Amino acid sequence: MFLTELVFRKTTATCKSLPLLALLLVVTPPPLAAQTTAEPLASSETAVQTQNAVENLTNVQESIELKRSTIRELREQLKLLEDPSEKQELEQRIDRIKNEITGLQRSFEHIALGGIDQSIFTEPPEQKIDWQVEIEEVSRPLLSTLKELTEKPRQIDSLRRELDRQENQLKTIEKALDSIRFFSHQDLPPMASDALKKLLVDWEQRRDDAQRALEITRFKLTSLKTETKAWYTSAGDAIAEFFHGRGLTLLLVIVISIAIWLAAKGLLWLYWRWLYRARHDIGITRAPLIYYSYRLATAIIIVLAILMVFYVRGDVLFLTLALIALAGAALTLRQTLPRYTAELRLLLGVGPVRERERLLLDGIPYTVESLSVFTVLRNPDLEGVVRLPLRAMNTLASRPASDEPWFPCQPGDFILLADGSFGMVLRQTIELVELTVRDSKVQIRTRDFLGQIVRNLSRDKFGIASTFGIDYQHQAICLDKVPACFREAIISRFECAGLKEDIEDLLVEFKEAAASSLDYQIYIILNGRAANAYFRAQRMIQQACVETCNREGWVIPFTQITVHSGDGIETPKKHSGQTSDGVTQLASATLPES
Repeated sequence: MFLTELVFRKTTATCKSLPLLALLLVVTPPPLAAQTTAEPLASSETAVQTQNAVENLTNVQESIELKRSTIRELREQLKLLEDPSEKQELEQRIDRIKNEITGLQRSFEHIALGGIDQSIFTEPPEQKIDWQVEIEEVSRPLLSTLKELTEKPRQIDSLRRELDRQENQLKTIEKALDSIRFFSHQDLPPMASDALKKLLVDWEQRRDDAQRALEITRFKLTSLKTETKAWYTSAGDAIAEFFHGRGLTLLLVIVISIAIWLAAKGLLWLYWRWLYRARHDIGITRAPLIYYSYRLATAIIIVLAILMVFYVRGDVLFLTLALIALAGAALTLRQTLPRYTAELRLLLGVGPVRERERLLLDGIPYTVESLSVFTVLRNPDLEGVVRLPLRAMNTLASRPASDEPWFPCQPGDFILLADGSFGMVLRQTIELVELTVRDSKVQIRTRDFLGQIVRNLSRDKFGIASTFGIDYQHQAICLDKVPACFREAIISRFECAGLKEDIEDLLVEFKEAAASSLDYQIYIILNGRAANAYFRAQRMIQQACVETCNREGWVIPFTQITVHSGDGIETPKKHSGQTSDGVTQLASATLPES
């Protein structure tokens, strides 16, 4: 009797649910229907959804009552059983049906309450204070915001996966029912036939439950999809919500920060005017400590104002992000504080390097043009600048710059190098010095160029020393007439060459009585304008002296030597003479025959 009644109730519930399923499949709109229909159609869809919800509520409640009746009948059977294994089987079945009733009740409440999330009404249990938990609580608004942005897509994806799982369950149940029906039509003993009938009733109930759960899942999925508004409506709502919420908060933060910055700048301006009473040359060059203290105080006030705006506006997300940023800055500052302290000393002008002072870098002098995030070094006489990070300045040292040259030459100067090379400077940079030597371009590294002795002939003035000798037969006039004649001849020749105005000083004096000649020291000082005539001036001095000797008839002696071939050898005769071009030659020695 019990089995017949149970089958009749299940059949009735199944018959009632089939028209509902058909109606639900017919009237349920496609996923994108809400985005493609007009406003009148939306109201009809709302009415259809309401009708479907009412039918689902009715079916769920009927299923709950049916399962409760089944539990009561199973409990009556449990009292009559004596076999422990059968009792355990019935108890497990009762527990399973109870769980199904709990799920159905949750589904009933979900549909009746319009699909709201009831988890917000659940009070979390009290927990002990833990710093890790506290950090999680602080970061929860950020995670919650990210979760809200993806909540609806995640719900739709979860329902789709649940729908696929329930469809697979329903297919499996249908296969099981087909198998049970096949065996029930076979010629089986009454005991096996009764067991199959019970099993058939059980699996038919499972099929009904699975089909009902499938319909509920489809209803939830359809409700989520049909809640989607038109894209322009959603975009407008999102923009309006942003400008009334976080957009307004950001605007307030920007306005307040700019206002504080302008106010601080105005106060600093008034302070400089009151303290120095000058229109120019104020600020960091005179009071760097005050200037950087002002910057630090302004930054701290702006940060505090931003945090206050977030707090007053109640924007937990922005407040959390700001605190995380400050915490990260504090952790970073703890590791880099020594370096920042050294850099701060440089910025405040109490470090080893100061602005407007002179320092050496790779052997090249520079002036510290500015100390900032990147320090700018410049040599006034060289092309280019050097930019170094501020931390690199801690390894250098500067000193006040006096009236010292920054480089030994400038482009266009004529120079004489240590190896005797004479050339003109074409270009000089912080890396290379380009010269023209013997009509060829030569490049020398600036550091190597400064490492050698360089004579700059174009800067101020330069001197040329020369020696000239006459024969001993003119000994009577060697101290008075000869120097005066040489002097007049040199000046005359330089005047013909257009270099007389460049003569700063001229010295012609008797130097010494040498072995074979009376030598004169000639030293002339020329202006830097005549630097290109350096070698020409040396030749002109010798030419003037030789010309004077030819005009006065003075003898220019040969170099004389004495050659000894051994003991008893006669001394060779001494010869002296003068060539037509005035060049000294070596006298030949005549050796006697042995």
